[in-house]
Amino acid sequence: MTAPDNVLQRSIALTQTSMLSAISSIVSGIQADTGETDQDTADRVGVSAGTIANARNRKASLSMLTIMKIGEVYGLERLAPLFHLIGGKLAPEAAICTSDHDLPIGAARGQMFLAKALADQVISDGEISEGAGDIEAAGQVYDGLRYRLNFLRANGLVFTKIGGGQ
Repeated sequence: MTAPDNVLQRSIALTQTSMLSAISSIVSGIQADTGETDQDTADRVGVSAGTIANARNRKASLSMLTIMKIGEVYGLERLAPLFHLIGGKLAPEAAICTSDHDLPIGAARGQMFLAKALADQVISDGEISEGAGDIEAAGQVYDGLRYRLNFLRANGLVFTKIGGGQ
């Protein structure tokens, strides 16, 4: 028996090409939104205009320090294309600082979405689009709980394998 496909996320292979594409989309998006030139962007993150042009044109990558500087200067949400390559998702701080009172509501919204969407064993793009609010509500709940669980793991208070199991 084969493992079921992940119906909630399409995976993109992590390759040099996909990484260059993600970095290019980050730089291009910043410049489209801000009207900045390569030189403007370079000045703000501390590299040369040529480095930015090469990244935008998918000719070269950026250093980890430069990528982190982009997150610092333009906001962490700009780095989402890179995190998506490894199955990650950036969440705003408010998503992980939600009150425990809201947890059942967000979780229930996500469960209701899944029950309805999986009735035919397939989740279509249209269903995801229609259920975006419910997906986000559930995602915020689970992101917050995962953040708290990882904090407990880091402090040696919980010993479970990531992905479940003891």
